Amino acid sequence: MKKLLLLFFTVAGFVSANAQDSCATAAPVTAGSTVTVPDIIGVYQLACNNVNGELTTGTPLGMWYSYTATVNGQVTLSSSLPQNVAPNSVDTRVSVFSGTCASLVCVGGSDDVSASNFLTTFTFDVLAGNTYYIQWDNRWDPAGFDFSVAFTPLTCFPVTTINNPSNLTTTSITLNWAAATLSPASYEVEYGPVGFTQGTGTTLTTSTNSITISGLTVATTYDYYIRSVCGSGNFSTWTAVDSFNTLFLCPYTSGLDTTPQLQGWTIATNGPGAQGLNSTGTAGQASTSGYWIFGSSTTTANNNWLFSPPFSLQANEAVTITFYHRASTSARTLRVTVGNSNTTAAQTTVLATVPIAVGTTWTQVTVPTFVAPAAGAYYFGFNDNSAATAAAVNMRLDSFSFTSVLGTNDYLTSKFSVYPNPANNVVNFSNDVNAVVSTVAMADLNGRVVKSATVNATEGNISISDLATGIYMMTITTDQGVAVKKIVKQ
Repeated sequence: MKKLLLLFFTVAGFVSANAQDSCATAAPVTAGSTVTVPDIIGVYQLACNNVNGELTTGTPLGMWYSYTATVNGQVTLSSSLPQNVAPNSVDTRVSVFSGTCASLVCVGGSDDVSASNFLTTFTFDVLAGNTYYIQWDNRWDPAGFDFSVAFTPLTCFPVTTINNPSNLTTTSITLNWAAATLSPASYEVEYGPVGFTQGTGTTLTTSTNSITISGLTVATTYDYYIRSVCGSGNFSTWTAVDSFNTLFLCPYTSGLDTTPQLQGWTIATNGPGAQGLNSTGTAGQASTSGYWIFGSSTTTANNNWLFSPPFSLQANEAVTITFYHRASTSARTLRVTVGNSNTTAAQTTVLATVPIAVGTTWTQVTVPTFVAPAAGAYYFGFNDNSAATAAAVNMRLDSFSFTSVLGTNDYLTSKFSVYPNPANNVVNFSNDVNAVVSTVAMADLNGRVVKSATVNATEGNISISDLATGIYMMTITTDQGVAVKKIVKQ
């Protein structure tokens, strides 16, 4: 039976409040307490996290609490408590604000602990003297529940917001994150091959909230960690960050037989059907086990995604994809797409819509060739957008192959070697297709030609000793086309 909350009382650290139906009447909470939230009936403010959207029917409601920090640190709110079982709410959502009730500033928020635990845990930074406003809303359930308040004092705040990496290449990447609270003096980044033991990786230091890592291996997954450095011997805890991949190159194949063969692949679950790698079955296309499964829903349309690793493609590079598919008892539909990131919003180009026929026989499909409009990173998406099925059935994908043909100039560029690079005095060049070089020109990053030479040979060199330190584009004009190489002058 739901608790009747008619009085304000405190017993052994357990707090209940009854005037918290608006920000202006937010009930104060303290560290170490457990708070009982009555049925949610108060004034609602747009949720900070906005996870899973707002209510589409009914009136959004909220209940309000406040926390005033006496020292710097982090507060953790959690409704993931044993007592939160029906008839109490088992599905909660929280938002936290700073500022004033007349001018609230979003700090952040959270919804589900996991895919199976719909209660909430959220940690946020607090500064001494500031008041923070906490709203629990009725997005999923208006019933009351309990939540705990925990506090950890800190003199050095960890990184809490990771931004998307940038400048991704086959051998380098720029990692980005939001500055930690109180802007520490510097940051340490430790990275290593996926699964490496922290403390055994490579550690770099940066004075900004961004760092470029070079000397990486093509088509490789790395794990990395970040921590703040607030002074001599004063460090935050390490923030464990999702892995990143360097760019892949064509040709590339994956049999999806084991988890390591999924290196670089990512997924997005936007529908009810289950998905994942089957590595224990006996019905793979090219082996006794291993293939990708898109499960189906019997009630709503499916919309789940499997994204390829990121590929480094040159302008006009033509990519051909082949793979095998099958479905057992019900026809399905698969879209193949391409975009510049592994997000559903970026997958704007549809390469093919593939009907997945009923049967237990594997069928190979070749996707229409994709020609990259510009040099850069590209992800290919495999989207199960099938309608609901009468009974649950798996769509299976296996044995992916990505091959490509470069455009004329890109092909020629790949056949030229330039060395040393970086260089101090002289850059040598040669090729293995007997292309006769007529001229070589060095241009800065603004496109201005700063040096040129006439060659009339298949190999040679150009002096750069008189150029300023920096990056230059070396254009090699030949009887077979034009090759462009990036040169670093030390």
